[in-house]
Amino acid sequence: MPKIVDHDKRRHEIALAACRAIAKKGLDAVTLADIAKESGYTTGMLAHYYSTKWDVILAALRLMHDRLEKRLSQRLNGQEIDLVDLLKDALPTNPEHRAESAAWLTFWGVAIGRPHLLKWSAKIHSDWRALVRYCVVETTPGARSWPPDLIEDVVSSIIFFMDGLYVKALTRASVYPPKDQVRLLRAHVDALMSWAAARVPEAPKGGIARGAPAPVAAPTQRPSGRRIKAAPTL
Repeated sequence: MPKIVDHDKRRHEIALAACRAIAKKGLDAVTLADIAKESGYTTGMLAHYYSTKWDVILAALRLMHDRLEKRLSQRLNGQEIDLVDLLKDALPTNPEHRAESAAWLTFWGVAIGRPHLLKWSAKIHSDWRALVRYCVVETTPGARSWPPDLIEDVVSSIIFFMDGLYVKALTRASVYPPKDQVRLLRAHVDALMSWAAARVPEAPKGGIARGAPAPVAAPTQRPSGRRIKAAPTL
């Protein structure tokens, strides 16, 4: 009787192996042979599932994002947690996270001038924004009633700051050790939240402030699409 192969599982195994190979060799230097060796399969087997090296790399990068989303979502699940304590899991503060951040940084450089990679990058960026937005709303008292534009400004500011921190932490590791990365992120978020709080329209008793945008509805889904229980407005 022929062996039944779970092709989705095998694709996942190859993507995991690609993550490990990228961590060892770097995204720009890794080859299909490196990924095949790490996975325990032949390059011919890899070609059955992925047409090019970049197909495997994109699958690995997607897996890195999904693992980050899982880490943050698990920590948020029914727990009260500080926003910075949550987001620090996305900083390059340990070898595994440094390897992931380095892969993304290299990818951004390679994607410039390649429309198909930029299009794919835009989708990942949209997913990352959704995850950060979810984290902000779930951890910040009152954020559910903020005007939508204000929430988007806060999310953009956090992402822009963290992108810059990735670059500095990876290129000047001795100047930006893990504890300083977290300290700087906290300083930025604290100042940002003070700025945001000052821009929330003050509602009159019994209603929304005149002319104020409608409040943001409490999210009922994590970015991955898994249903969560809607929390009451804070």
